Amino acid sequence: MSVFKTFYYILRENKVSILLGFIISIGISFMYAGNLKTTDSAFEATESKIAIFNNDDSQESKDLIAYLKATMEVVNFKGTQEEIDDALYFEELNYVLTIPKDFGLSLQADETADNMLEVQVKPGSFNQMYVDNIINHYLSTYRFYSTAFPEKDTVEINRLTKENIAEKGTIEFDKSYDRLEKNKATGGVFSVLAYGLFMTVFSGISIVNLAFNRDEIRRRNSCSPLSLKKLSRQLLTSSLLFAVICWALFIAYAMVYTGVGFTAYTTYFITNSLVFLLAIIAFSIFITGLIKSSELVGAVNNIFILGSSFIGGVFVPSEILPDIVNKVASFTPTYWFVRTNELIGSSTSLDSSFLKEFQFNIFVLAVFASVFFLLAMMTKKERGGLKFSFSKKAAA
Repeated sequence: MSVFKTFYYILRENKVSILLGFIISIGISFMYAGNLKTTDSAFEATESKIAIFNNDDSQESKDLIAYLKATMEVVNFKGTQEEIDDALYFEELNYVLTIPKDFGLSLQADETADNMLEVQVKPGSFNQMYVDNIINHYLSTYRFYSTAFPEKDTVEINRLTKENIAEKGTIEFDKSYDRLEKNKATGGVFSVLAYGLFMTVFSGISIVNLAFNRDEIRRRNSCSPLSLKKLSRQLLTSSLLFAVICWALFIAYAMVYTGVGFTAYTTYFITNSLVFLLAIIAFSIFITGLIKSSELVGAVNNIFILGSSFIGGVFVPSEILPDIVNKVASFTPTYWFVRTNELIGSSTSLDSSFLKEFQFNIFVLAVFASVFFLLAMMTKKERGGLKFSFSKKAAA
């Protein structure tokens, strides 16, 4: 019991650094609040925020911009390409349209002016399909009148086009769309655990192990009635209990925040996080058995845990990262955890195809956990801790 008490006394004395991961996770999860609160199946065009860069001075481009302003929120945005990318990622903008020079002349000549339009959106955004349809509706209407009434001039064609597209409407989606959007947002919240849970569990286990691995503490423990084998087992049990408590708190927060309730999808999210937790525990025990200074703990937090979160899809979507970065990220458990959450969130049905990919991802996470655990046991054995023997001693 003294080991358990000491373990949690050390944690209590370092509660600020341990709680940091949980606080960061809460802050990042608010990014997904918009999709989680979607309860209506209606989608209004005004929900799309679009920025327009007009390089053409024709009446056609002006009418197109006026039409877009009437159907959605056009944002007066000016900035560099990097600022545009940031605005799209943080959903300050949903759609960026660039109208090229001579757009009006190309449209009058019935050329493929729609292919000349430069469009920038966040990968996987529904707004691209919707706004594209709005723009195509204007272009096809203009072409229809110019083809049907070749005797009319461009002023009259523009007038007929504007009258035709003046009517507004609402698109109704079935409940499966609403469920899909919520599942995607829930997957995003669970993916945030990849950094918060990893950082919290690793920091807690490393702080305690650093204290027990100090030379004076190790010499004192070597003289105590408690063997190093029993001490290692009690430390392992304490670490497991601490990690499970952290996991339960993170899961409880995710469940309450998302409000999705216990569904079949939730079960898969929780299963994925539990296997990921095993990989975290094994990694933490392995690494903390090697390091001897708090500076190295910070280095692991900042380089491996934070770094794997960036390249693994927690903070930056993996689909916009280069292939080489995704290949490097695949050698970390974070990548497979996030990938599985995205798989669950984007699945409309839990069919055999889904189960096959889910089981493969879980298997990869389990392999990570097993490898880290074996390395940790080898480290403990070298230090005189946990030992495994597969041969029986010969009888005297």
